[in-house]
Amino acid sequence: MVKNPVYEMVRNSFAHAGMDREHWGTKHWNPLGVYIHPGDTVLIKPNWVENKNKNSAVHDNLQCLVTNPSVVRVIIDYALIALNDTGRLIVGDAPMQSCDLEEMFQITGYNKLWDFYNRQNVTLEIADLRKYRTKDISRGVLSEPIFNDAAKAINVDLASHSMHADKDTDHPQYKVTDYLQTDTQDYHNGGKHIYEVNKLALQADVIINVPKPKTHRLAGMTAAVKNFVGITYEKASLPHRIEGDVQTGKGDAYNKRSVWKEWMHFFDEKRTANAITRHYRYARVNDLMMKACYVMGALITKDHYRIGSWYGNDTIWRTAVDLNYILNYADNNGIIKDIKQRTILTIGDMIVCGEKEGPVGPTPKPLSMIMIADNCLAFDRIMCRIMGFDENRIGHLHHPDVPTRFGYQNWCELESENVWIDGTLNGTIAEFEGRKEWAFEPYSTWKGHIEK
Repeated sequence: MVKNPVYEMVRNSFAHAGMDREHWGTKHWNPLGVYIHPGDTVLIKPNWVENKNKNSAVHDNLQCLVTNPSVVRVIIDYALIALNDTGRLIVGDAPMQSCDLEEMFQITGYNKLWDFYNRQNVTLEIADLRKYRTKDISRGVLSEPIFNDAAKAINVDLASHSMHADKDTDHPQYKVTDYLQTDTQDYHNGGKHIYEVNKLALQADVIINVPKPKTHRLAGMTAAVKNFVGITYEKASLPHRIEGDVQTGKGDAYNKRSVWKEWMHFFDEKRTANAITRHYRYARVNDLMMKACYVMGALITKDHYRIGSWYGNDTIWRTAVDLNYILNYADNNGIIKDIKQRTILTIGDMIVCGEKEGPVGPTPKPLSMIMIADNCLAFDRIMCRIMGFDENRIGHLHHPDVPTRFGYQNWCELESENVWIDGTLNGTIAEFEGRKEWAFEPYSTWKGHIEK
């Protein structure tokens, strides 16, 4: 029999968390039974962001990039026990549009996992939650979309409940790289804040969130909260930045005002439009013009920030919080209710995390940990301290309006939650401190601004 240390690590984590303690060690042990009930629809949500690590030093090393399939296998096994031959079990994510899922499955071993369950006659739904995928055919120019036939979407309008709502009077120009700004503006303007999410996420009674914690160029860090960006069907509905500069208050794409960077944005839009209409030659020309304008802008202003990839990004974390609010409070039809609509459990794959140029070019950061939390915000608060970062410099971990989106009255209530390590009480979140050897090296444009 081949040993699977990852399987044992996750299984022991369930035991240390006291899940179904009275049946531990017996054939009746059902650790996920307190969360999953027979007849439920369960969505397991890993992180499948990309099929290539853009860090050339570890190009085919996806251990620090995507969720380990051995972690997912444990969750599937015990979800099946809890469902007891009933309900529906889905494993799905919406990776980047350029991600080749089949290649990623091949590299990481997910294809072997699917084959294993097929041989056992176990019915799993493997879902690509994206509207479409593309290929990066040349120098940053994306190919024609390949649409997912089975995917369907639900539009959820958070309106004044959105974390973006307090900027409505400024008429921000929201932008997502590789999507037309006009498309994003159709979702977010005039007091409306619409997210086009995959219906499978809202059909779920239970969601098992399985993030791969990493540093992040836009958000500083990505863990449980930001992993739910992957429930989105139409990624144009996800504001990543506000176009313009911080200096004049126009946006947060970069710091100092620059006419050259305004031209950079112009050519970026042209490039995207050309790619959509399959005018690839023009797209490549506009891609070169965009990069040339960036270089000129950076040389003149000494501001090397662009596309919101820096510590001044005040947009992406709001988007992530909005999506968590939707999962917590939107019903199956996308209508926001006053009480939580589904159970969410986070099981973090921290066996090998990612540091430095995350999320798509990270360097492996081995921690050999599994962390379990029944609240995504609590998970991220702890993860931030493990990384050695200051939560007061990360938007979703200090803004006063965030805790209520996750069921807490305020930050003090969250900080009073207990922390357990290997089954032993380690105090509260307020008392928890990370260790020096755990600390992550931040993304380059966050260095000196995020560390504790």
